[in-house]
Amino acid sequence: MATIYDVAKKAGVSKTLVSRVLNNQPGVGLESRTRIVEAMQELHYKPNTLARSLVLQRTNLVGMILDSLTEPYFFDVIKGVEDTVEENGFRVIFCSGRNDRREKETYIDFFSNGTTDGAIIYGSDLDDADLIRRRAQMDFPFVVVENEVEDANVNNVLIDNTYGSKLIVDHLVERGCKRIMHVTGAKGTKAALRRWQGYLVSMEHHGLKKYQSVIECDEFGIETGYEAVRKFLKEHDGVALPDAIYFGADNTAVGGMMALEEKGIRIPEDIRIAGFDDDKRWDMDKSVKKLTTIRQPLYEVGAKAVEILLGQIRDPESPRQKIIMKPELVVGETT
Repeated sequence: MATIYDVAKKAGVSKTLVSRVLNNQPGVGLESRTRIVEAMQELHYKPNTLARSLVLQRTNLVGMILDSLTEPYFFDVIKGVEDTVEENGFRVIFCSGRNDRREKETYIDFFSNGTTDGAIIYGSDLDDADLIRRRAQMDFPFVVVENEVEDANVNNVLIDNTYGSKLIVDHLVERGCKRIMHVTGAKGTKAALRRWQGYLVSMEHHGLKKYQSVIECDEFGIETGYEAVRKFLKEHDGVALPDAIYFGADNTAVGGMMALEEKGIRIPEDIRIAGFDDDKRWDMDKSVKKLTTIRQPLYEVGAKAVEILLGQIRDPESPRQKIIMKPELVVGETT
């Protein structure tokens, strides 16, 4: 295996100049730099990453914790992170927190013990608030995505979920809907809570009262959406239905539509349906009508989180940033 001495000998330069090129430092002429790079390529030289990290006190690695690595919803976020990390000469380690606060704590400890230069925490569980507050007291650079803890001075990248709800309610009102029911996601998440609050504010803005029944789901899932709407229809048999249902996620919307269609309720003729997330998996399922939904700029969220994180890694004294990104309405076949 080639060493730095072999590279220096082949390029006809000192070991110091080779080290400068490896660490991207000034003081190397173009001709010498070219010979060094060519020598590295010919010798298939690979620098000792661990040794470099000890010298530079930097690993050029960042970590990212998501609730799931297999959920298609996260794929655009992951791509945005991967692309931006690579563009900046870093690498990324992805971990699944599995919606478990203790699991997230374990990974943050792992990332912050010198394994990485910083981390991104993605998820909106309200239970993570204490974890985020404690980490805010550390020097370790990190960015929180989709979870806002008002009394913690941390880097934040957020989707404006309240605004997303406004877009949905405005659209349904334009379609003539007045009895608009909301099916929430898990109220233990900041995202679901903000979408619910946005629904209430927007209904009030239009002079409408929230629908007499509100369905609360334990999670953003197909089965929970199906069971919740099936139960609602059974308990309200013979009662005038809402003229629209706004689901806090596309998954619950798809489950809810299944329950409605089982009862012969037509969409959108009898009732209009809207979701949230623009979950791409349903675009390929031709048995499911194209949902009216809210598209989040997930690739941009991932990219921005990396930019902020690398900024703090390079300048630990830089002020913390809070970026709020606007989603957009996507009109489908269900309204």
